[in-house]
Amino acid sequence: MAEDMTNIALSVQASEIANSMKNAGYFEDALSAAKFGMAYAIKYYFDEVNCEALEKTYDSNGNNYNVGSVDPDKYIFKLLTALYPNLTTPYRYARILMCYGLNKIGDIIDEGHLFPLSEHM
Repeated sequence: MAEDMTNIALSVQASEIANSMKNAGYFEDALSAAKFGMAYAIKYYFDEVNCEALEKTYDSNGNNYNVGSVDPDKYIFKLLTALYPNLTTPYRYARILMCYGLNKIGDIIDEGHLFPLSEHM
């Protein structure tokens, strides 16, 4: 059984997208943008995201967050264990979903269609 993460390190590309969303003034910090990316992936791509297959796809050279900062109230832990029965590594999945969602949002930014942000949730 794989061990879960104590730190979530996003990919460089996902971090750049999260940082740009923060710098645009839509989020207080890049972590909030990353959580938005995770929510976006769950809402729009839940059936197509294969977290097991994608785990090695994303580098871990971007923004790095302690799990206690990412999920102080254990909401993400509870959500992901509810969505994925028998999941023992919810923070590994959270990282993948954050990267995946941010990359999809990056595609929308590149097309010039991200804002207003509320249209995507």
